[in-house]
Amino acid sequence: MQRIQSTARASEVSLRYLFFTFLKIGCTSFGGFMALVAVVQKQLVDIDKRLKEEDLLDAVTLASVLPGPVAVNVVAYVGYKLRGMAGSVLAFIAILLPSFLLVAGLSWLYFTYGRLPAVKSLFAGVLPAVTALIFSVAIGMAKKNLDTPVAVVLCIAAALAVACIGGFAVTLGVLAVAACIGGTLLYRPEAAGIAGAPEKKRTGKWLFPAFAAAACMVLLIFGVPKIPYAGVSFQLFSVFSVLSLTLFGGGYVVIPALHELFVENLGWLTSAEFADGIAIGQVTPGPIFITAAFIGYKAAGVSGAFLATVAFFVPPAVVMVAMSRFVAAVKSSPRVKAMFRGIRPAVIGMIFASVFTIGKTVESGVLPVTLFLGVSILSVRYKISPVYLICGAGLLGVLLF
Repeated sequence: MQRIQSTARASEVSLRYLFFTFLKIGCTSFGGFMALVAVVQKQLVDIDKRLKEEDLLDAVTLASVLPGPVAVNVVAYVGYKLRGMAGSVLAFIAILLPSFLLVAGLSWLYFTYGRLPAVKSLFAGVLPAVTALIFSVAIGMAKKNLDTPVAVVLCIAAALAVACIGGFAVTLGVLAVAACIGGTLLYRPEAAGIAGAPEKKRTGKWLFPAFAAAACMVLLIFGVPKIPYAGVSFQLFSVFSVLSLTLFGGGYVVIPALHELFVENLGWLTSAEFADGIAIGQVTPGPIFITAAFIGYKAAGVSGAFLATVAFFVPPAVVMVAMSRFVAAVKSSPRVKAMFRGIRPAVIGMIFASVFTIGKTVESGVLPVTLFLGVSILSVRYKISPVYLICGAGLLGVLLF
């Protein structure tokens, strides 16, 4: 029965829907990881009802403890959950395509003319809207998931820890403590057997894709010397692929490490260029790690931007999809279900904390507060698509700020 329901649900989600939905989200997902999660939750869970909220929370939990860009990893997980490997690939491409094209274009303008386009007004309108969307999503999730005093306490404690201290170590510690509390205080032995026997997973079918992916990476590495900028291209691929699998904690946490590597050690950028590259990553939609395209462009032009982007985002996404099967396999255990019941309130608390973190970057004044309140009302009460809300807020920012 479980397999039949899963197949029926997946069949309702077309590859075309996945690609164009995440393409639209990719064009408007300003504000970092939690902002993208908020947009995905509003569009796929609340409006389109194609994704279960618990699946999105599982994706956030898993992505938070794995290396690489959290936002893109969540999208890869969602695509795989809805339409398997093809869905994961299309969602991955769609979410990155707009930001890659924008960063590549802005990089050309920057290194050709030596200055950034004026985007401050646009961003001044977008940030209050993004903050409001995250807040509305956190409220909606809290209403559905904070059903016990233990869950409420976990949510508040996680929000305070992440907002006041921050960092990957704190995030990992919060998730670990929440899992332990859930596995003890929220564990219900009588839940065993209710869902039926766990579905058997066939891991053999993963062998061919795994070997194919490994072969493609090997061919890419050894084919690099045949293309222009051979030495630099090989360095780009090797550095960014290794870097992506060793970075934890999100874009803002690892900025000092990136500066040390690319400015002080490799010397690919000056400090001023690095700061401007981070700024481009912030004022364009998509993950802050899209700065990889900026660095790649400086090193080897458009081909370097593409190679750096692929090398940085693909390996963690592959790990994320592979680990998603592990999550599906162990969640049939009542004890593991209880642990996830403890983790979900903590994740919701982290989302509330991101409201505070992003809100600190919003300009003070009547207009930003009005935008925040307006978007909150339109999102919570009228369920308007976040794509329209963000675009409208950006337009108002250009006109009013």
